[in-house]
Amino acid sequence: MGQSANHPAVKRLSQLPQHAASETSSEVIPRQAWHVLTLVSAAMFTIILDNNAANVAFPFIERTFSETPRSTLAWVSTGFSIMAASLLLVSGKLADRNGRRRIFLLGMSVFVTASTLTAVAPTPALLICARLVQGAGSALLTSTAVALLLPEFPQAKRGLALGIWGTVSSAGAAAGPTLGALAIEASGWRLVFLLNIPIAVVVLVVGRRILPDDRPANPVGKLDVFGTITGTMGVAALTFALLQGPRWGWRSAAVLVVAGVCVLLLAVFFAWCHRAANPLLDLTLFSDRRFAVANLSQAGTQMAIFTWFFTTPLFLINVWDFSALAGGVAVAIGMVASFVSVPVGSWSDRHGYKRVLIVGGLVAVAGMAWWVSEVEVEPNYWVGYLPGLLLFGVGAGMVGIVVTNAGLAGLPEGSLASANAAFQTIRRLAGAIGVALAVAILGGRDNDSVAAFRNIWLLIGGGYLFSVIAILAYPRDS
Repeated sequence: MGQSANHPAVKRLSQLPQHAASETSSEVIPRQAWHVLTLVSAAMFTIILDNNAANVAFPFIERTFSETPRSTLAWVSTGFSIMAASLLLVSGKLADRNGRRRIFLLGMSVFVTASTLTAVAPTPALLICARLVQGAGSALLTSTAVALLLPEFPQAKRGLALGIWGTVSSAGAAAGPTLGALAIEASGWRLVFLLNIPIAVVVLVVGRRILPDDRPANPVGKLDVFGTITGTMGVAALTFALLQGPRWGWRSAAVLVVAGVCVLLLAVFFAWCHRAANPLLDLTLFSDRRFAVANLSQAGTQMAIFTWFFTTPLFLINVWDFSALAGGVAVAIGMVASFVSVPVGSWSDRHGYKRVLIVGGLVAVAGMAWWVSEVEVEPNYWVGYLPGLLLFGVGAGMVGIVVTNAGLAGLPEGSLASANAAFQTIRRLAGAIGVALAVAILGGRDNDSVAAFRNIWLLIGGGYLFSVIAILAYPRDS
């Protein structure tokens, strides 16, 4: 990518305003593009369905393994993020070298196998291990989905494509809590991890026929083995230190040693990527102002949204004593509100991204401010809770997909998988940080209270406010 990104024609294209680039692009969307959109959307639906159903299942997993500390069981959620974050970069590089279709289908195979293992795991250790494998499958899928999708659509319609993709993802976020709750009430939390299997099998079968075989005829360079080892271990050490900090103590020797190893590994990794001919992470990506600013902005939103997904079922079930189904439906309403992705994605194609990201971030902040001021110890769902939930859902929906297109706009198509992998790595790391902070703020399960969750809502609102401040540096002409 280093040479292609410096090509004069690529530079001229990347410097065009979004609306100007749109005027030079074909308006015709091929049928194959819709087929690919349907398939990759279904794949992401399964991942998000699984994660959000797992969040509803978490209080019941705690009850099954009541002797296991929350900080350990939190790895059911955060362990998934660790593996996804650690392997995204190498997954993107493998996809660019060996074909996105091949890596995408491999990822779905791993994900569906691990889902089955998660459902039957008899101990917390095996449950966490199965979720780690699920995270590996998620990394393979996530690094390739957008890279498979975008080249099929004309430049002027990519916001629309990502809007639809985002709406289907939001549907997974909305369906996950409700379907998860129904599964829990019907059979227990283990059934939750089998919900995605029918869709995953269809994606595997149909994907082999529909997705184009895009293996490059002459892959450039060899896989960066040294960068893969140092980068993967560095990211894993970072997330491990963040997640264990609340349990071991932030100043404990163990956490400090892991943090030191993380700093050393990542320093070596970035130094290597700066000088290597074909590095795992192409640092020149961050010389693109749009890519760099969008990544900084999404770090705030993803820290916030992962925290929201993890803590919302805990509040409704543990503090307000909602049933699993009532808690799941309550979360789903917020995700239905986020179905603004399609019109917002299409609107951003015509008018740019910056305005959408600012407005969406501020609306999400308003939702959290409402909860902080109006939610009380006694359940007051319709007046105290629902307005904030709707505001947050709309704001999060506006930001979630547009920021992806804002970050990838104008990058060479041959490097989309690697660029998207870097983008998603930052997303996963921010999410792991958010969950770690939430566990630290809440403490043990006996400490759950409205006062503790108000601090969580302030943290979430602060993440979206940070994203708004960061996106102010995004170029005006996009």
